[in-house]
Amino acid sequence: MAEREERAGPQAPAGREAVAVFDERGVVAHWSGAAERLLGVDRDHILGRPVTELLTQIDVEGLSEAVTIGPVRDDERLGRWGMWPAGPLPGGIRSGVLDAVFTQSPVGLHVVDTDLRVLRVNTAAIGMRGIPEREIVGRPLTEVYARFDPLPLEHALRRVLATGIPVFDRRVAGYPSADPVREHIFSVNVFRLEDDRGRPLGLVASAVDVTSRDRARDRLDVLHRVHARMGLRTDPVQCARELAQAVVPTFADVATVALTAPALHGPNVSPAVDATPRCVAVWPPDADDVPEVGGAVEPSRAHANKVRPYVERPDGAAPALVAPLTLRGVALGFARFSRTHRPDPFEEDDLLLAADLAAHTAVCIDNARRREHDHAVALALQGNLVSPGRTGRNAMETAHRYLPTGLGTGAWFDVIPLSGSRVALTVGHVGGVGPDSTAAMVQLRAAVQVLSALDLDPHDLLARLDDTTRRLDEERATAGTGGQLTAQCVYAVHDPVKETVAIARAGRQTVLFGDPEGSRWIHPLEESTALGAEGPPFAADEIPVPHGSTLVVLSGRAASDDPALAELRAHLAGAGRHRTLQASDLDGLPHDQAAVLVARTGALDADDVASREITPELSSVSEARHWAVRRLGEWGLTETAFAVELIVSELVTNAIRHGIPPIRLRIIRNPADSTVTCEIADAGSAAPHLRRARAADEGGRGIFISGELSDRWGVRWGDEGKTVWTETSYTPEAPETPT
Repeated sequence: MAEREERAGPQAPAGREAVAVFDERGVVAHWSGAAERLLGVDRDHILGRPVTELLTQIDVEGLSEAVTIGPVRDDERLGRWGMWPAGPLPGGIRSGVLDAVFTQSPVGLHVVDTDLRVLRVNTAAIGMRGIPEREIVGRPLTEVYARFDPLPLEHALRRVLATGIPVFDRRVAGYPSADPVREHIFSVNVFRLEDDRGRPLGLVASAVDVTSRDRARDRLDVLHRVHARMGLRTDPVQCARELAQAVVPTFADVATVALTAPALHGPNVSPAVDATPRCVAVWPPDADDVPEVGGAVEPSRAHANKVRPYVERPDGAAPALVAPLTLRGVALGFARFSRTHRPDPFEEDDLLLAADLAAHTAVCIDNARRREHDHAVALALQGNLVSPGRTGRNAMETAHRYLPTGLGTGAWFDVIPLSGSRVALTVGHVGGVGPDSTAAMVQLRAAVQVLSALDLDPHDLLARLDDTTRRLDEERATAGTGGQLTAQCVYAVHDPVKETVAIARAGRQTVLFGDPEGSRWIHPLEESTALGAEGPPFAADEIPVPHGSTLVVLSGRAASDDPALAELRAHLAGAGRHRTLQASDLDGLPHDQAAVLVARTGALDADDVASREITPELSSVSEARHWAVRRLGEWGLTETAFAVELIVSELVTNAIRHGIPPIRLRIIRNPADSTVTCEIADAGSAAPHLRRARAADEGGRGIFISGELSDRWGVRWGDEGKTVWTETSYTPEAPETPT
């Protein structure tokens, strides 16, 4: 009968049979033979008696095994408890080790059953949470630790029970009863307890308070974010915004930054300007009870002279940490950090972090206002030095956009008139920002203008400009100013008579050519070496450009599939092609393209160009002179005929005497500029020189006379010799009024 009672006895939560059962009154209701052997108490002496009598009959020193007491799971009656053997205790060693772990370990330990009820906790766990042991053992884990958002943790524990896969280093945050005003963070590890058949018996969870370690890491992350984001800014207000955004939400819930007039406008600000700091940054922007951006704001009067971070406790508001922003004794403003959504007070380590943030921010604001001042000087200088110039010629129509901001402080563009109604277009960009880049831009732009007067081929001009860039870089290195000087430049020459564009490029600027119909666009040149850098020769080419073709040059590099470029191409190919180019046509291009130049090519009318071969005999001089006068008469330029006649006479005479056949004379009328160009070309390479002839000399006055009678003159060289040219202005004749 006793054996049948043992087999029918209640079951343990893990499926093990209880060796003894106590009812809700504490009376022994079941006592098996195993219980007799385990505790040495006969069944007949204890069955039906209170459990308190059992305690007087147990020989504790004679026990060979420990026992576990817990609620009976599968009994319908509530309040019944069972007893199970917990394993052998040879010599008491295992029991002593277990007790030491639960009483001496600094790691919080919890043992829970399969229903997630707490069976046992150690001393460290009790101290961490500030909850007495009697309020922990036997209660559900989610109820005991309700202050730690227990639902996610419960889900994780049930997954461990179901799968047997341990959980390591899971962060659990909350406000323990032992320290209810500070949030604590615990690192929790959980593994499953199993019997010898692998069936789950419960869980063991260890917890370590890592609040100090995580807070230190968070403070370091905030400091790194501020250093990484703020050092690139060139605007004091943007520096303030970066600080406010970097500290929320890790360090504070709300951050505001206010700056003084010297921080915003420089150290030389007028004394008449209000010295009260003004709010320039608030984060998050929808925060409550914060000053309005742009409004005057200052910390409490009691702390007005403080230079180190301090905690401010305004009436009815959450405490705030205020960090004054000062540099070399100059007050630049202050930052205020508030914790409005959590009760955690600011600690000493928070004050140290605020001091580091304030010191770095003050330095960055000072650097930013200095860079802003230098940038303003550079922009003013560049704006005065770079002007549109002459952007319209008879055979070319141009439009430009110039935005010398940000990275555009070293950009330039030019439209340069050349001899023979030709036009040179150039767009360049010096790397870097500030006055150094502006100064280099001015020097290189001036060099381009001087070299263009020599009528060099584009690739020859860039080669000489490269030499100039290298010399300027050597001067900068000697003076210890800046890094290596490099620049990009596109130089193109449009010839309206030949209807070609000779072009060369140094660097990676964007160059586009469109046909007159706008149906085909090409990138004519490969990317090339920048000026001042080592590499192969510069890319160059000569491209036929029929009347109405379009050339687009950008100061920077843009992708061929850039939507803004696609929109510009479509606009120039559409209705815009039939009207005058305007700067507004370029508004859609990105602002990182500081200089943009667009040109629509034309061609001189055949009636505006006249040329003839010259026989190398002095008798040809009078023939050439009469031919030129007749041509000017056909153009209605009789008032200019006298000067042009003398110029032609001197140029032809000089070519016959000093040049090499073949010799060719060309006269070009440019109605747009009201100029007449005379050109004499021969196969010789010797350059004519302007001489100051003496009174008794019979010759040597040809070039001098030509120069005096013309507005400009010069010489250009080509593959087949040289060309001497002059340019003379005329007054257009008014059309006759019908009577």
